[in-house]
Amino acid sequence: MTSHEARLYAHFLDDDQDDGGREDDAGRELTLAERIQQQVPNVGLIARNQRLFALRAVRTVAEQYGIRQFLDIGSGPHHAPNVHEVAQAVDPACRVVYVDRDEAVMAQASARWQGDARVGCLTADARAPESILRSPVVRRSIDFAEPVGLLLASVFLFVEDEDDPAGIIERLAGALPSGSYVVFSQGTYDYDGDRSTVELLTALYAEGGVTVTPRDRDTIAGFLERAGLEILDPGIVATNHWRPDADAPPGNEADSCIHAALAYKP
Repeated sequence: MTSHEARLYAHFLDDDQDDGGREDDAGRELTLAERIQQQVPNVGLIARNQRLFALRAVRTVAEQYGIRQFLDIGSGPHHAPNVHEVAQAVDPACRVVYVDRDEAVMAQASARWQGDARVGCLTADARAPESILRSPVVRRSIDFAEPVGLLLASVFLFVEDEDDPAGIIERLAGALPSGSYVVFSQGTYDYDGDRSTVELLTALYAEGGVTVTPRDRDTIAGFLERAGLEILDPGIVATNHWRPDADAPPGNEADSCIHAALAYKP
């Protein structure tokens, strides 16, 4: 995420923590966020469903599949609980590297977790996978001889087709050893009957200078399968329908508008 995307996401999560942006930028983003919330009243629920999916998937991968190291690409700003806190609740030895292209977001994260050798922070763009995979920060924390949990949570919503998202995912997954898992989510029209909500969101983001590319289930399946990944049960579903907690009814798919999947590297 850029700081612009990150601020909007933070507003929708009811989290106004400072990401280091300038006050004039923050004011414009707040105005845009308020406009979006007025015109798309369930946008906050969509954002929270996305966040809760990612955290459930991290807990699942750590608790049920024994993964102890995570690479979170497109992590965005700090939101409690964070990925490393969820993973470390399963095993305090879990290591996490956060990657985001926004320098201010990563500077804040680095300052927050400075001194914790289990948490790394890297400023890099998902569209340049080699800069991530070869980074000393990643190499210091992630042992690619052991299974990895790779998070690609909604980051490809902001990667256009011309940037070859399928190729990027294939390169990232190709660096993972057998036994790794990929947590993936992506905005879609598939849960929006007449496409009006997602089209409105897309237009409003564009007014703020942010291009988003919703994709359908078949396209996402193609991305993951081309990368040599096996999609696990329950398949590609709405974020709020992906292995929901027993005490939390999943709700309407229209309150997701985002596909979610967990894939395995055989």
